[in-house]
Amino acid sequence: MNPNAVHNLLINPGSQGQAENLISLLRRAGIAIRSREFDGLHLPDDVPGGQSHDMVVLIADAVGQECEALLRQIHSSRRDIPCLLICRTPARWLPMLNLGAAALISESQLESAAGQVQFVYLVKRELEQLHQRREARRAASNVRELHQRLQLFMDNTQDAIACLQDGFHQYANAAWLRFFGFRTLGEIHATTFLDLVADEDVERVRSFLRGPFQAGHQRCEFTALCRDGREILAALDSAVVSINGEQSLQLIVQPAHGNAAQSNAVREAISRDLQSGLLNEEHLLRAVNQAISCAVYQGRSSALIMLSSAQLAEFAVILGKTDMHLLLRDLASVLASRCPSQSVLGRLDSGDFVVLTGDADTESCQALISKLEGLQTTVMPLIPNGLSMQISIGAAMITDEAPDAETLLIRARQHQAVRRHQQHSTHGMTQSSAVLELVRQAMQDENVLLVYQPTVCLKADVREYYEVRVRVPIADRLIYPEEFLEAANQHGIGERLDRYVIRHALKAILAHNNEQLRLTINLTANSLLSQTLMMWLTQELQRQQQTPRQLILQISEIDFLSAPEQARAFCEQVRNLGFELSLTHFGCSLDPFRMIGQLEVDFVKLDRSLLQNIALDSRQRERLNEVVSALHAQGIRVIAPMVEDVELLPLLWQANVNFVQGNCLQQPSDRMDFGLFNEEEISQLPAG
Repeated sequence: MNPNAVHNLLINPGSQGQAENLISLLRRAGIAIRSREFDGLHLPDDVPGGQSHDMVVLIADAVGQECEALLRQIHSSRRDIPCLLICRTPARWLPMLNLGAAALISESQLESAAGQVQFVYLVKRELEQLHQRREARRAASNVRELHQRLQLFMDNTQDAIACLQDGFHQYANAAWLRFFGFRTLGEIHATTFLDLVADEDVERVRSFLRGPFQAGHQRCEFTALCRDGREILAALDSAVVSINGEQSLQLIVQPAHGNAAQSNAVREAISRDLQSGLLNEEHLLRAVNQAISCAVYQGRSSALIMLSSAQLAEFAVILGKTDMHLLLRDLASVLASRCPSQSVLGRLDSGDFVVLTGDADTESCQALISKLEGLQTTVMPLIPNGLSMQISIGAAMITDEAPDAETLLIRARQHQAVRRHQQHSTHGMTQSSAVLELVRQAMQDENVLLVYQPTVCLKADVREYYEVRVRVPIADRLIYPEEFLEAANQHGIGERLDRYVIRHALKAILAHNNEQLRLTINLTANSLLSQTLMMWLTQELQRQQQTPRQLILQISEIDFLSAPEQARAFCEQVRNLGFELSLTHFGCSLDPFRMIGQLEVDFVKLDRSLLQNIALDSRQRERLNEVVSALHAQGIRVIAPMVEDVELLPLLWQANVNFVQGNCLQQPSDRMDFGLFNEEEISQLPAG
């Protein structure tokens, strides 16, 4: 819902000033309302559709109101206006739901604070869904307009264009009819395209048209048979399109000119990544979209597998351009040797390798992932002595529910992170249960240790910021979150751990009695899906007589992407309670700023990848500056984490980073006593 939009609300007067109270409540909640009272019998339009109404609120038990008549009018006129009914006894008004009422709200519910909050959320949800339906209608209108323009273009172009379904002509423009010697469209409907191809070229053309992902990259030459007996050497281009919701092939035929082999070679070169020789990102994404089309219209699922290595950026600095070019070529060759022959291989601009396999299911995808896991051992002889490379593999299935290529790449990156965690967990499977039991027991015994790492401000700020970390002490060592956090989330005790940390952090704030102190609490994925944490947190603040202003709740971008709808609702509740919000691991997804547009955050902690090699790589520094500037433009303060080298501080200061955090400044400690400057009192001795 656009926060700047003004919504037109129709409301009947009701009794005891109910209408005024409801409008005031919505405006206090930040919803811009332009209200208008009406009698509740008919929509106040002189001409149907002349005025735009965004919502109708009916106080149903008011004297003389006929809600049924109004709902029937809205339904019969096919008006898209959500209608909320407020009544004393909702059970009596249940039949109104069958007539199109969006919701029934009890008057007694609006007398409590919780009921008012629920009513506000209900209104926001209906307005948001109304906005989405209107956008969908606009998109459908744009599609119709685009279809009309495309049809007009194809009808009038001099290029011979036709569309095939199951090999038969569904559409052919006038130029196509002239090219093959047909007089009317009816003559060609019962003719298959292969009937217009010379016998010696049929198999070659059939193979070209069956290519699931390569269509459009190259042309196919064949001998065309015309109705008058002429034979013409022609060049064929193909693309996949949708006609009436079914997948079709769009063909373009032209007389062959020039050297076809040379033309195909040029097309091939343009589509290739210069370093690896695989498809570049533009043509790879075309292939992914082609696979999505096949899944939607033909039910043929595919698999996208992504292989990433963080060390490749370091290799480029060490090896230089020429040797790095040779290394990437070798890696591409080894990767191709392990993939099915029909696979499409490409490389993204970010450096990640992508394998696209057609007609794949989850079993075959898992089998290929297992086969590619041995790639790391195979490529070791290619790596220069003294260097090592770790390869992360993730996958995403391309089914009829796949939205777009960008989302599939995000899912593959998420799967990489999940598999890394799983591999780490599997490596220590024999001790994970024991460690988890130690964590449970430590929470029960109040023996979980809280440590604090300062978040140092590089700009003027009188507040003192610390991030809270947890350690579990056992007999001879400390257990760190990396050893138990994933298992805790998998077993559903992550929220219990968060509650423990929040409760003890509030006690620490009370003990320090410092108004400028701010503590950042990391929330687990379990908490983002919790339905009770916010209620518990409100009660805990009241019990300890604390306010939310000294706590900053921090969530991970990875956890948000795993469940965006639930996480978005959770963060909205956090903001409504008055907490400041921080987003960590910012930059690990393909388009993190799209997520920032969905959340209202105060702080962003950058992903470590944005800080790598900033001392050596000027392009990386420019990218960091761009990210920080874009975040500042939205009023968000930026934190640079895991700073291990003091010499990076001037670079971060020049990039206008607000805060830094790292062991080079101070390691996590059980005390909050960090200070860049110590206060000293200077006294002057009296003369003589």
